[in-house]
Order: sequence, then structure tokens, then C-alpha cells
Amino acid sequence: MTGKSGDPAQQQLDTLGVSVSHLEHIFLEEISNFTDTTTGDPLSRDSKIYQVENLKGPPGVIRQKGANTRCPIDGRMGAAYVHCLRGEDHVGEATKMLSYSWSYTIGDIVDTLSEFCHQNNLDPKRTYVWICCLCVNQHRVVENNSKEISGMISPTKVDFFAIFGDRVKKIKHLLAMMAPWKAPVALTRVWCIFEIFTAHSTDGCKVDILMPPKEKYSLEQDVINNDGGIDALYETLGNTKVENAKASVDSDRRAILARVIWGVGYQPLNHEVNKLLREWMLSVLTQLVDSRENTNDKDYVDFCNRIGAVLKGHGELDAAMKLHQAALTICETVLGQNHEEATASTYHSIGNAIAAKGDYDDALAKLQKALILQEQALGKDHPDVAESYNSIGLVLTEMGDYEDALANYREALAMKLLAFGKHHSDVAVAYNNIGSVLNEMENYEGALSKYKEAVAIQESVLGKDHPSVATTYNNIGTVLNDMGDYEGALSKHNEALAIRLSVLGKDHIDVAQSYNNIGLTLEDMKDYEGALSRHNEALAIRLSAFGRDHPSVANTYNNIGSILFNMGDLSGALTKFEECLAIRKPVLGLDHPDTEICLDWIEDIKEELDEQ
Repeated sequence: MTGKSGDPAQQQLDTLGVSVSHLEHIFLEEISNFTDTTTGDPLSRDSKIYQVENLKGPPGVIRQKGANTRCPIDGRMGAAYVHCLRGEDHVGEATKMLSYSWSYTIGDIVDTLSEFCHQNNLDPKRTYVWICCLCVNQHRVVENNSKEISGMISPTKVDFFAIFGDRVKKIKHLLAMMAPWKAPVALTRVWCIFEIFTAHSTDGCKVDILMPPKEKYSLEQDVINNDGGIDALYETLGNTKVENAKASVDSDRRAILARVIWGVGYQPLNHEVNKLLREWMLSVLTQLVDSRENTNDKDYVDFCNRIGAVLKGHGELDAAMKLHQAALTICETVLGQNHEEATASTYHSIGNAIAAKGDYDDALAKLQKALILQEQALGKDHPDVAESYNSIGLVLTEMGDYEDALANYREALAMKLLAFGKHHSDVAVAYNNIGSVLNEMENYEGALSKYKEAVAIQESVLGKDHPSVATTYNNIGTVLNDMGDYEGALSKHNEALAIRLSVLGKDHIDVAQSYNNIGLTLEDMKDYEGALSRHNEALAIRLSAFGRDHPSVANTYNNIGSILFNMGDLSGALTKFEECLAIRKPVLGLDHPDTEICLDWIEDIKEELDEQ
């Protein structure tokens, strides 16, 4: 059957897919009975796609399948693998399109698609996937390669972007396979980028990130055993730069990147890819929690606290708290006094989560309880004890008790220097926290010195695209602003924002902090319109993350009120300060410095309104 371009028969041939069942049972068997045509070595499920079908050598499994079959599209001898299949258990109209790299093993690809079917209750015999190595006529690709033409261009030299992109648009469900999870190869291949770009640009097109089961196991081990998971993810997200992707045909790379530039642009596409990766990681963590049996032992307590900490780092506070509370129940009802260390760790985790929600009194009580238990179980110089001092200092800073906060931070620093030496990320955190308190106490030179010590360690140990580096850039920007160096402050805040948008995503609370601080600097530079815009962006994120009764929401109302006052809108300013007071009064109390500032604003504005 040979169809003309655009007719229904042609369209169906273009989007035929191979069933997952066929891949599991037939294709893997075909491979196991074959040898690498270049090396003569036996093929197996561990063979990579370019070993299964080496386009620079004699025909392999895929080309031999269609060598004696006439192509139903162009009528010439030599057909695509998919066009040689018969029966609905093996071939059908594709409803999924796989984006992958030819350096992936066939076993990983099959396992990934099999797990996808299992998790989504799909029949593998009726789930048809468009996979380029099987669905593109590789006989024609070899012919084009010999002429140094793009591997995706047709003999008639029509626009291969339209042909290939049209498949994404017709199928409308892209399965983007990423492996290894710490540094996905697909993100370095320009055709994978083009597929994601096309899907992102197509209304109604769904994109799912998939990884082989063994990669999920690797993530679980990294997160649970050594905290490596979260830092590895940050490194991956920080290194996501589609503009650096490669292609076997350089003209493909140049043409695709040009389309990205004139389409969404590099940075928005980088952010979209990273959003998908973050969603994948959080979904995997949720699956780990749901699938792991509650064993009521210390290992399960450690598991809950470890996963909870990662969820908290991504702003999933309620989910984190649920896990920490489950751990505490086991500690108090099953483990008892023989496991003070586990109980202390759980109270510490709960205290941090409560602090993130803005309930500082309750957070302080939990953290102080954790400190007492840790000192009893571990001694007074243990790094975990230092972490409690650090967390207590953070809460005291938010409560406005700067002297006590500074004392706790210095205790933490002394312990960390003793335990780790000077060049350690935990030591950088301690310098950062001391700098923050010194800044609040208006010791700007002292604060800037500590921040510089912190960022030197962080850039060396974590790399320049880690969220911790963004935090320090943010802090440096704040102190420069307080010192009157507005241009320098704005530069540092924008550096912090760029990292946070890339690694954490546009809806993260740390992004709101960056918008907030940029707004403060713009206000000092008399750019009130720009400042108002940034604070409104911060407000939207904080309201979504925390609801209306959180101190950070109050801070944003305060900042918006200040800008409206400077713009001459006294009534609007008064409304914002009153909204701010309604939050600060019950949460912080009347004696908190922030509450007092809000009351002063309200009094001053009312006096001015009375005089008008």
C-alpha cells in the first residue's frame, strides 16, 4: 500500500508504533539471536541501540528485518522495522512517542516502557510506541548519511522538521526517557531537545519523564543512604543547557537550536525540562513512600525523615510533615528511650518543617527538645548537635532575637569546624547564618566578610549552580543593598534568581524571596513600578505556598504598602499595612520589631490622611 503525502493511508503509516509486548517478547529475542555486525560479539538486552543497528556498518537486526520488504511509503525495496509487523498484538496506531538516545541499552528501554504500562494499567499488547530506530526507515537514513544529508530528511528533500515535528503533534504524548538520572544523556542530544521543544510548543501535548527501574533504585539509595540524591539533582538541573546539546549531523544541531532561539528561547526551554525532572523526582519519592512497608523500626524512621527533608527542600511542607509525624509516632510508641538519637532527629526534622510554615514558637520548642535528646545520646560536640544549634539560630533570627541567634550560630560553627575542617558545605552554611544575623544587627562589613567566606567554599565544593550558592548570592545582595550599593545588590539578586529559576522552578518559595529582594532594591532605586511588579510576583508564590496567614506573606504586604506610599497611594498603602498587621499580630506578637514597624506605618499614614 503506497499512499500520497497527506492522505489517510500515508498518515497512518507515518504514525504506526510497535507494541510494548512485541518489544518485550519478540524484539529482545531477535536481538539475543544476533551478533554485532561490526565486532561479531553476541548481542543482548545490555546492548546499546547503536550496537543493535550500526548505521555505519552492515545491516543489523533492524535493517535486516525489512531488507527484503518493499517500503509502503516510497515503493522502494527496504522497509522500516515497524512496516514489517503484522497483527494488532504487534503493531498499531501509536499513542506514545519515545524520546531517547541511541546510547541507551535496549533492555533499559524495554524495562522503562514495561513499567510505564504497569503503573498506568495499560495493556502492553495495545500500547503502541513510535520509536525512531524502529519506525523511521533506516535504509533511507543510511542512504542520506552517505550523501552527508540529515538523517531525518526524505529523498524528496522536504522539511524534515515538519515531518518529525508532525509526529509529535499527531501522537501528542511524548515519553522522554532520561538515564542515568544524575546526568541524563538525552539532555545532551539535540534531537531529544527538539522533541521536547515541539511537545512543549504543541497545545494538548503531554510529556512524561521516564527512567529505567534501576535508575529509580539508584535515586532511592542516594537519597536514603547519603543525601547524595538532592545534591545530584541540583547538579543535573544546574547543568541543563539545551544550547550545548550535540548531534551526529552538525547541520541538524544548528537548525534545531535556531528554531529554539526563535521559538521559546534557551532559558524557558531549560526551565521546562527542569520542571519535568523535578516533577519526576517528587513522583518517584511519593511512590517510594507508598510502596515501602511500615516496619516500625529505626530504618523506617530514618527513611521517613530523609525523604521528608527532600520534600521540604522542594516546598512540599505538608507531605514532609506527614512523614515526620509518622516517624515520631514510631519513636514514641515503639522504639522508646533506647533510640534517643532517632527521636531527636525526628523532633529536629519536625521543628524545621514547622519553622518553614511560620510557627516559630512551636518550632523552637521542638528544636530545643531535639537538642536535649541529641546531647544526651551523642555528646555535646557531635555534628547533629551543631545542626540543632543552627536550626535554633534560624528560628531565633525570624523571631527577632539576634543576640541569642548569633550565640547559637557560633556554637554550631565551632562544632562544624572541629568535625569537618574549614572547606565543607556545612561550614559555609554556618558562615552564611552568622552573616545574616550580623546584617540584621547592621554590622554590614562583618556580614559581607562571612558571606564571602561562605560562597568561596560553596562554589568550590558544590559548583556555581547550586541553590546554596544562590542563597549566598542573595545574602550578599541584601547586605550590598543595605550598604547603598544598589547596582551591586541588583546584580547579585539577579544571579541568585537565575539559579533558583533553573534549579528550583518558578513557583518555589526561594524564587519568591529573590523577587522580594529585587523589589526592595528597585524601590531604593526609585523604580516603584518595577518594584511593585516584583513584589506582586513574590506575593502570588507565597500565597500559593503558604496561604494568607504566613509571616512571609505579611512581609510582602508590608513591602507593597511601602511602595504604594512612595507612589502617593495612601489609601492603598494603608490597606496593605493593615493586612500585614492582621498576620503579624497573632503570629509574632505585639512586641516583635516587625509588628512595631507595621503599627508605626499605620499610625503615620492615618495622620497624613487626616490632614488631607
